[in-house]
Amino acid sequence: MSFNELIKNACLKLGTNNKAIYPVMAVAAANGIFRPTFTLLKKGENPESKKYAALREGLTEVIAVPTYFACGEIAAKFGKYIASKSMAKRIADMEKNGRTLTKEVKKNMKDTFIAKGQTGLMLIGVCFAAGVVIPALCSVVVKPIMKKISPKNEPPKLDIKEPEILANPSFTRSKIKMPPVYRNVYSSGMKVGGI
Repeated sequence: MSFNELIKNACLKLGTNNKAIYPVMAVAAANGIFRPTFTLLKKGENPESKKYAALREGLTEVIAVPTYFACGEIAAKFGKYIASKSMAKRIADMEKNGRTLTKEVKKNMKDTFIAKGQTGLMLIGVCFAAGVVIPALCSVVVKPIMKKISPKNEPPKLDIKEPEILANPSFTRSKIKMPPVYRNVYSSGMKVGGI
């Protein structure tokens, strides 16, 4: 099998069995590889802060990939349940109104509706994972790991003494002094061509 055949088969398989979690997981995996790498390669930064940022980015994406998968699959199962119940009710209503449907037509309608329900709720599950679940998991998991890994360097305490501020400062009004050149110049309307 040539490389072109391999790519073609992979594209056909992904196209016929397209799920919302595939591209999101691929992006998260790529971010998990490339973002820490580019952070470490950044010039002019403190090496310790680069390592800290790269490790944090990598941990975030390690958490993100399985979370996308889990939330998407759970939402798809929930979508299958909702769609099958909804279609069963719709088929019962059709038969109640006098329409006769064969088992084949019922199965085809149910399968199509279930596929749409799974796809829609899987997308919602992935969005929910990105907006709610992953940030919450990162807050719970990443911070304790980073505290254990990072050195416990506390920033030095600065002993800065501020000048004392008066409670009621008094403001004095001073008159603006104009240079003697402009004292006798008066503006009396609009003049063209001179002063």
